[in-house]
Amino acid sequence: MPLLIVESPKKAKQIASYLGRDWTVKACFGHVRDLPAKKEEIPVKYRAQAWARLGVDVEGGYTPIYVERAKANVLAELRAAVKAAKGDVYLASDPDREGESIAWHLSVVLGLKDARRVTYQEVTKAAIQKALQSPRPINLALVAAQESRRILDRLAGYGVSPLLWDAIGGPQSAGRVQSAALMLLAQREQARMRFVPAGYWRVMAQVGTTPPFQATVQAIRGLPLATAASFTPQGQLKEGLEVAQLDVQKAEGLRGYLEGREAEVTGIEVSPVVRRPPPPFTTSSLQQAAGARLRFSVETTSWAAQSLYEQGLITYIRTDSPALSDEALDLARAAVQERFGPGALPPAPRQYATRNANAQEAHEAIRPAGDFKVPNTTGLSGDELALYTLIYTRTVVSQMQDALGEKTTVRLQAGVVTLGATGTRLTQRGFTALYEDETEDADDQALPALTVGQRVGLSGVKVEEKKSSAPPRYGEGAFVQLMEKAGIGRPSTYASTLKTLQGRSYVAVRGRKLHVTPLGLCVAMYLMQQLPQLVDARFTAEMERELDTIAQGRLKRTVYLDRVWREALQPAIARAQRTSPRLRVPGQEAVFEVQGGQVSLRTAQGVVTLPPELLPEDLNEQSIVALLAGMWKAGKVARAEGASEASRVDQPARAPQRKKGEAGMTNAPRKPRQKQTAGSRTRKSKPL
Repeated sequence: MPLLIVESPKKAKQIASYLGRDWTVKACFGHVRDLPAKKEEIPVKYRAQAWARLGVDVEGGYTPIYVERAKANVLAELRAAVKAAKGDVYLASDPDREGESIAWHLSVVLGLKDARRVTYQEVTKAAIQKALQSPRPINLALVAAQESRRILDRLAGYGVSPLLWDAIGGPQSAGRVQSAALMLLAQREQARMRFVPAGYWRVMAQVGTTPPFQATVQAIRGLPLATAASFTPQGQLKEGLEVAQLDVQKAEGLRGYLEGREAEVTGIEVSPVVRRPPPPFTTSSLQQAAGARLRFSVETTSWAAQSLYEQGLITYIRTDSPALSDEALDLARAAVQERFGPGALPPAPRQYATRNANAQEAHEAIRPAGDFKVPNTTGLSGDELALYTLIYTRTVVSQMQDALGEKTTVRLQAGVVTLGATGTRLTQRGFTALYEDETEDADDQALPALTVGQRVGLSGVKVEEKKSSAPPRYGEGAFVQLMEKAGIGRPSTYASTLKTLQGRSYVAVRGRKLHVTPLGLCVAMYLMQQLPQLVDARFTAEMERELDTIAQGRLKRTVYLDRVWREALQPAIARAQRTSPRLRVPGQEAVFEVQGGQVSLRTAQGVVTLPPELLPEDLNEQSIVALLAGMWKAGKVARAEGASEASRVDQPARAPQRKKGEAGMTNAPRKPRQKQTAGSRTRKSKPL
């Protein structure tokens, strides 16, 4: 009886139901071997070697020490199954580098000399049967790429982390992807801390047409009105820019000037609008859409997607390609035609290509598997149903017609004041009949039919003071997209990188946004000063590209590791100083200091250890007074004894309340709400 080995027990059960009693299907529960994680795991014969603690012989061709990671009973069961199969064994771990590595380690541990490797993009009966008809040898180039990545991560982590232990203190860690990701977040946080908002005024008037519409003042005597884009991050007007700046008196004067005045329509411009449907999901675009539309955390999306894949409902979930197979294109177009008729389809199928230079494009996009089950026929519920519906809808709309329309821009003149308004009208809904368009302009409105020279009345003039905004923080999904664009990490590492940053208390989630903690800022500053290569996104992206070259068999892993480790990172680690960083707090006469893993705030009035829940945004003159007096409390108004009413502490932003039945996200990752099988509870699925 032939044996098929997969990673997950949930997947094993699903595939066994397809293959029937003529096959044995077993799960290996992920990696069966890995580098030693602690001293006790290092084989005795290597312990005296200087390199043994790394688990890698850096002088002997970067030879790794592998130790068995799987539980003894799992390996015993697999060995017995191999013996019963009499060598008729198929290795069906995931279709990526990590899966190829797992297959190779299984072949070594189980003594399979001629291992048969099978891969598939979806856990369906047809896909499994097709894969079994064309087994192949293990791709050793893919294994070499995964092994190179694993060795480099070990060398970087074990080389840099001791520096952090001395300079920062506490159980700190660094890594090839983790540290570059932290630097991206820290740079954005520091830009926010340095940002000085600038005030400007917006003046709007209702135009008395049928129906009425709202116009906004654009210029006075031909001089454009200042907007947020007119100012530098330091709150100063951009050099050489000539604009009209209003204060409260001038804004109120403008209100009086416009109220009840007639305006003349001086210009009407009509331009075509073409909105194309979004492509099918990649790992990063799914993370972002699930966060924006379903309010899922990256971790929640990962668990739900993994479960859907293992149930045979969607294709493989770690991909950077938006492409669809010919079969999927036909199924998506058939779904469109059945619901909306043939007029909703473009003449030819739409195929999409990635814009990511580092994309491997070895897989399809994330789409419904098999025959594209309609969501309400899947038997799903909760998070899984919500995510499947999103994936199904996105795949189907990718094959729909463009949304077509026209954009009208109107210019009006009221004395010396120029006003403007825009409106968009769709003439063909296209894909927006099924999927809400995310590109709509908030200022768009319905405009009546107008003619140049027409005179209209103005009323209900409103003035409002606005402030230029600091660069926004990233939500989890948006940051995953940034990592992808920067070439940091791969689809298989996005979620685990975010989880590590939060687990180390370098990053916290507040109000569904990623905030760098004082500890994270100090760690990022130390790494930037001492090991700039490690936090350089371009350096990290180049490392990823060269891993692709190894996977293609065009670069030897020893050459790669010499270039990255021996010539770049190892000398930098040797030169690095172990001095604690001191980071000035922008806008405050204070600095962050760190010792023993604890961050303190030093001011002229004293030094105080910061509570772990405090974020840099919480610091202002009043909260610093409260901190020094031991009166600061997260989420509450705290006052130091004798402080005035003006010394109230700013409130941390609260996450929005979730409505009944709405999927939400908390700071702690959560798994899907539906009932899990015993196998799925014990399986440590790889994150998306």
